[in-house]
Amino acid sequence: MNVFVINLPQSKDRREFQVKQLECLKLEYTFLEAVSIHDISDAQYEAQGFGWQRPLKKVELACFLSHKKAWEMVSQSNTAALILEDDAILVADIQKILKELDASFNNHQPDLINLEVRSRKKIIGKMPVYSSKELKYNLFELFQERTGTGGYILFPTGAKKLLDKTKRVAPATADAFIFSTYELNAYQIEPAALIQEDQMPIYGLVAHEQFESVIGRSEHFKPEYKSIVEKLSFKKRRLMGQLAMAIRYVQVMWKAKKRDIRLDQDKFKVE
Repeated sequence: MNVFVINLPQSKDRREFQVKQLECLKLEYTFLEAVSIHDISDAQYEAQGFGWQRPLKKVELACFLSHKKAWEMVSQSNTAALILEDDAILVADIQKILKELDASFNNHQPDLINLEVRSRKKIIGKMPVYSSKELKYNLFELFQERTGTGGYILFPTGAKKLLDKTKRVAPATADAFIFSTYELNAYQIEPAALIQEDQMPIYGLVAHEQFESVIGRSEHFKPEYKSIVEKLSFKKRRLMGQLAMAIRYVQVMWKAKKRDIRLDQDKFKVE
């Protein structure tokens, strides 16, 4: 399985951290140069940054385009890949997990497996579809996710579905775009096998953040609108998005449960 690490060349501290982490974990990897806000012209931003439920920040559009580059690499190589943002922290036994996941699906191969936990409940299957007694983790169907693209395994079938969607749907935040693609056969691993660095204090893994945020989290972003008409247009899109999520929940509620994903602190190597 390939490992792609999305990284801006100027983020040298994150690159150095990932080199140290991945070599310690004995994973072969490739750095994928992230799209920078300086790579996005004003014309491109106007064309691609205003088709979602609110205006995207340039850094959010750059993040989306960076993930799209990773999807293209998965599609071109026709090989599954672990896609990481450069602030991702992995569990100590990730190599064994990847090997097992890569060999465990012969007839019903998933499109995407999410490894992450990020302070929000997820809608997952009530019962696991796969369990590893040796590595002590379970896989659940993932029906609804709201935030987090720090790390996920993408299979060629999933890459095709996401790339096909980019041809007919405007860019969004990377997590919103991925997890509103309900045709994906998506799964969640538990205990979580990855956490982004800014979440580590919340889960008791470190006292405070180590890296300065580059992507710019959107949880508290207040958009500005050019006019009342534009604001109403975005509000309509947001309502449609909320309706789609509600319909999704109704469709799966008989076999799903909304809950937090467990994290095992002992599985992480924290220095």
